[in-house]
Amino acid sequence: MTTPRTLTLSDAAEVCGTTKKALERRAERGTLAVSHRGGVRVVEVAELVRVGLLDTGTEVQVPAGESAVDRPLAVLARRLAEADADLREMRTSLEATEAALRRAREDARLLRARLAHVTPSGDLLAETA
Repeated sequence: MTTPRTLTLSDAAEVCGTTKKALERRAERGTLAVSHRGGVRVVEVAELVRVGLLDTGTEVQVPAGESAVDRPLAVLARRLAEADADLREMRTSLEATEAALRRAREDARLLRARLAHVTPSGDLLAETA
């Protein structure tokens, strides 16, 4: 476990025993300094102590590798992996569709060639009899 320097507003609310909305209101009023990292609003632990939401020396823990910024990045990495898997699936489907289209075009070419040899009356049965 490591002690983070910053927390997401959700994590800060949990640690402070308040709600995320309450912290957002403080930020809007300017009584709590927050910043943005990776598109996520974060607050420094020292700021929580400064405004009295945490006592000095309070140990704040988040699992190692799970910092306030790492979690959103992990979510984005998972979404990217899912999108990559979807892309591979679509590419496979597209390749199968292209192969089917090539076969259909070849069948159409063969039919046109056979129709070119039909009698002028257009009677296909006359050709096979």
